[in-house]
Amino acid sequence: MSLRAFVPPDDAGSEEAVGSLARPRDPGLSQEFHRWPLPGYVWPALERRYHSIFCSEPHLRVHGGLSAEIEAWVSRKGGQIAGLMLFEKQGTVARVLNEVFVPSGDELGEFAAAVFAHHPGLTAVQVRSAGIEGKVPGFWALSAPMSEDFVLALPSSSDAWLAGLSAQTREKVRYHLRRTQRKQPGFCFRRLGSEQITDAQLRRVIDFNRARMQKKGRRFGMGDREEQGLRRVMRERGQLTLIDIDGEIRAGLLCTLAGQDLYMHVIAHDPDFDDLRLGFLCCALTIQDAIAQGLERFHFLWGQYDYKTRLGGTRVELRQWLLLRHPAAALLHPRRVLALVGARCKAALRAQVRRWRNG
Repeated sequence: MSLRAFVPPDDAGSEEAVGSLARPRDPGLSQEFHRWPLPGYVWPALERRYHSIFCSEPHLRVHGGLSAEIEAWVSRKGGQIAGLMLFEKQGTVARVLNEVFVPSGDELGEFAAAVFAHHPGLTAVQVRSAGIEGKVPGFWALSAPMSEDFVLALPSSSDAWLAGLSAQTREKVRYHLRRTQRKQPGFCFRRLGSEQITDAQLRRVIDFNRARMQKKGRRFGMGDREEQGLRRVMRERGQLTLIDIDGEIRAGLLCTLAGQDLYMHVIAHDPDFDDLRLGFLCCALTIQDAIAQGLERFHFLWGQYDYKTRLGGTRVELRQWLLLRHPAAALLHPRRVLALVGARCKAALRAQVRRWRNG
């Protein structure tokens, strides 16, 4: 195991410095830690390993998540990267920056063992939004539900995707397309890459979403800062699919790309066209377009809406975790422990309410 020591310049946390610092090449070791500046191979390796836009360099940079305090742990098996965690030390806690990803329990346990050995002063590892596969061996761990991602593994053809849907959903997709084309001859579906997207187009779709929430008496779920961040990431990694009617945008999906994975962040349509189900139709056409591009997965992300499962999405639970060096370390982190216990109780209560409503 090796540690690449580095003392950053005073401006190392700035966006300009992040892109300009020299980065060492991949040393090809079985396991190592890196301090800032991270080796250049880390960023593409992160996306290949976890397929997540939420732990990509553009996402972290745009949302202020890059700093000279970041470290990286890299593990290899058979010469291939098997684990890669970005983290920051916050007192005696290692806070993992990877989010919306699915590591194995063994992988997370391997990381915790390595980081505790490498930083003897650390007593806990905190992970957010992880769909852990299996248990985390070797550590006392607390976890609680945090969110979910509905993931559709894309088949090789649109016909195969349609064949995998229920007969009712399959007919609904075809019906809404035929009906819209019949009622609106000026109907057009199109896709724009990141270099073609304009702020006006993004605002148009976001405003549709805001208007629909207001119409339903619900709060729009995206603040100004989050909206600005999404628009910036869209200009680097975005894909915007639109439905135009007579040259006017009437529906759209704001998505980002991470390797062969497409993430849907906003889906919306003009409330004046509610009867045509343009949002649902645009989503179905976007999935078919993603298949035509040869992409591998479509992520509906969080929010339990029926259309996500009807269109083939499978729910992946995303949990927050606290791994402790030893059980007594729980006494050193009472606020984090209590927050997790509270989150578990709230999740259990919500699940019980859903069962009562459905029962």
